[in-house]
Amino acid sequence: MKRYVLLIVGTLLVLAGCNRVQTGGRESDEALAAFNAIVKANPDRKGYHDALKHWGLSLPGGAKFEWTKDTGANNIDFAMVIPAEPFIRAGLDVSRLDGTGYVFQAAKVEGGENLPDLLLHPYNVSDKKQNAQGSEDALRRILKQKNGMVKYHGELQHYRLFLYDEGDTPFEVQWTEELGLSDADITFVIPADPLTAAGLDITRLDGWVFQPASMGSGMGMGANPNQLVEIYTLVN
Repeated sequence: MKRYVLLIVGTLLVLAGCNRVQTGGRESDEALAAFNAIVKANPDRKGYHDALKHWGLSLPGGAKFEWTKDTGANNIDFAMVIPAEPFIRAGLDVSRLDGTGYVFQAAKVEGGENLPDLLLHPYNVSDKKQNAQGSEDALRRILKQKNGMVKYHGELQHYRLFLYDEGDTPFEVQWTEELGLSDADITFVIPADPLTAAGLDITRLDGWVFQPASMGSGMGMGANPNQLVEIYTLVN
């Protein structure tokens, strides 16, 4: 009898382990699994920057999406990295970006690599010390600290990662539920108004699609502002 009881208890523990959420929520668990599938299908696009303790997924055209190994290492836990040259060519004055959520990084040589002028959007989740084991565990740990920052969009079949706090200018990274559903494997959504206020002429901007303001569903924060959208296709 004791043996049967132990077997039943062991089975229940295994089932509980299988059902345990990794990030604190089912939705964020599914978002994590979908993103990891994208990275696994594009191994040559994944990289690690030891000095900054972050992982990165390179995107067509020179953009990157980055996430930290350790939220306690610095105050940039996520980063959207965008080549600045098309924006500058379209009139953007990078000296007028203070307080907009955008950070300009001038061209430089780093680790033997020539980096172009970049527009960055850094986002800090917490200052909690972490010891992640690999890129998947790193992202899991970040989402576990704030799993409500990612939501699923059923109609468009993608996940939305909100890289802003209430009252801030909205930035989003979106990724598909499953590769092959559409051309939009990864999508950057960035606010247009801070850039146009700094001189950007959107009619001269290559690659990005202007999306006018509308009553939308960000994080329950009211209307979506004017936005710029760029879609990245990783696997044909």
